[in-house]
Amino acid sequence: MNAALSASAITARSPLQTRTDEPLLWLVGGDHETQKSESYYYDARRRLDRPHLTIQLTLGGNGFYAARGTRTILPAGSAWIDTIPGEFEYGFHRGDKPYSFVFISIGGPEAGKWARRLIGDFGHVISLDAQSAVETHMLNIAHAHRTATLHDRYLTSGQLYLLLMTLYSTLRGTRVSTSPRIARAMKLIDIHGVESSFNIDTLAERLDCSREYLSRRFREAAGVTPSEYLAQYRLRRAAKLLRDTDDKLDAIAHRCGLSGANYFCRLFRKHTGVTPAQFRARPWMVV
Repeated sequence: MNAALSASAITARSPLQTRTDEPLLWLVGGDHETQKSESYYYDARRRLDRPHLTIQLTLGGNGFYAARGTRTILPAGSAWIDTIPGEFEYGFHRGDKPYSFVFISIGGPEAGKWARRLIGDFGHVISLDAQSAVETHMLNIAHAHRTATLHDRYLTSGQLYLLLMTLYSTLRGTRVSTSPRIARAMKLIDIHGVESSFNIDTLAERLDCSREYLSRRFREAAGVTPSEYLAQYRLRRAAKLLRDTDDKLDAIAHRCGLSGANYFCRLFRKHTGVTPAQFRARPWMVV
């Protein structure tokens, strides 16, 4: 298959949009396809396209993604994420069933940043639940691209950001749900987080693991350390008290498990950029 011709054909389906230097995500390709033979194959090193992030999700049959000497089979619900051109190959994996998939290709400098973040957090190959929200978003965007109904660059970028946020939410949620210890850690923080004697050493002890192990696994699943999660939990509780009561800062600090007003003010300003007093004057701010 001629990669350059294929890419041109895909791009031609969307109305042309003037590229700007705005921090937008640009839709450069997308479709729902079914391939029936191993003639569907790409060596991404030979692609002539301008660099872009691609997410390709298997809907039926099997595809493959091969990089660094490892070939990964992609059944339904599996997807690969990478930047084209790149040091990898992908295509149809031999079998009786056709390979059905949906792909979305995203261009622009912001896409490069998201590619590095996605791959750094989750790797090149991911697994999703059948009929996931990610699949729905990808199919909707691919249909809009194919029918040339995406005319506004801001709305298009918004749809692509929504896809990436849904992907992040799904993958983070999957990591937590498949890690009972981390799910229990979050539950314990929700229950005991306002207790001043409750800390990460206490949490690790209750979970029968080391602090180092807990911190590593918690960050993998939730994207933050347990210390950061606990601090944010306490600050959200404190922000609610700042909105709803006239309590003094020292009282609020102790009700939220913080050592005192001075520490509370330093922590609050570090996370929000304003002092508790300034927040009270602008209680609509989000913490």
